[in-house]
Amino acid sequence: MLKLLNKFKLLVIIPSIIAVIFVTLSIIPTNYDLTVPATLADIDDTYDFEEIDTSNVNVSSVSVYSFYNISVLNYLQSLINPYTVLDKHNEYVNTSIDYGYTSGTIQKKVSLNNSLIAGYKAANVELNAKFKGYIIHSIFGLEKSTAMLGDIIIKCEGVELTENLSISKVLADKYGTYEKDGLLYVNIEIDKEYLFTVKRGTEELDILVKAFGYLDEGEVFPSLGINYYEYYDVFKTGSEIPFKIVEPDSFGPSAGLMQALFIYDALSSENLTKDLHVVGTGTIDSKGNAGSIGGVKAKIMAAVLDKADVFFVPEPNYEDALEQYNKYNTDMKLVSVSCLNDVINYLRNN
Repeated sequence: MLKLLNKFKLLVIIPSIIAVIFVTLSIIPTNYDLTVPATLADIDDTYDFEEIDTSNVNVSSVSVYSFYNISVLNYLQSLINPYTVLDKHNEYVNTSIDYGYTSGTIQKKVSLNNSLIAGYKAANVELNAKFKGYIIHSIFGLEKSTAMLGDIIIKCEGVELTENLSISKVLADKYGTYEKDGLLYVNIEIDKEYLFTVKRGTEELDILVKAFGYLDEGEVFPSLGINYYEYYDVFKTGSEIPFKIVEPDSFGPSAGLMQALFIYDALSSENLTKDLHVVGTGTIDSKGNAGSIGGVKAKIMAAVLDKADVFFVPEPNYEDALEQYNKYNTDMKLVSVSCLNDVINYLRNN
């Protein structure tokens, strides 16, 4: 009887201990973020051009899911899952849901407009667009900033900004620059305040933004803690070929390059992407330059799983993309590009 009782206790206690360990590992956070592949999105669902058949334009962007400060359990699971990417958490990044939604919405709007400008220009089609300033799409740092998401910067240190006179150009002209590891930096000083004039809603305000020390891989860099994009309004009226932007179901700027390709292929009627499954990633500016993005390894995973024919990646992300690409036995071509014209020329010649 005693043996049966002890056996019963073990049967109860051991699962209970396992359950406690499992729950504990599920709630203890780590200093790691997790990125996993999401889905491919057909750009044809984003833009509508009147009287233009886009059924032969086969261009997709790819998104990822990101999870911050994952639990110990998620961390351990990710170590044996080939379709996950782990990164050290950046303490300067605001990971709240409200912030992420607002920031992602701003970046998507800028991306949609810049893609139109770049795509129309490449196709030599007139588009009615007006420069408005430089819009703040993200704010980082450990202290609250005087800047706000969505502020449109129209002056820097009292100097009016234009398409060809950017914030960094104004600051570089006034304070000088220095070179480090082959990169050029503006001489801003930690704890010094810099004057910006912004449009916030219907108001025009002067704000002082204080530079702080940004710690990156053991080195401290002075930073204003704001990221911004050039910002244009685009208008259907006055454009050579009218367009309609369909309400997007994704956020962020990383579909910009593929959006611009879709627009170019639709307007030019070259049929560059006909009979191909073209996927890619990268931000886009109004001049057609491709910019770096996050989560490129998970995006490569998603494209391989979806059997893409070719994947275009911005040059700064190429090494990380290639590292992930080499893990798979795939016929997909991985192509490094720096601008929209690189993508167009590749498709013309291959």
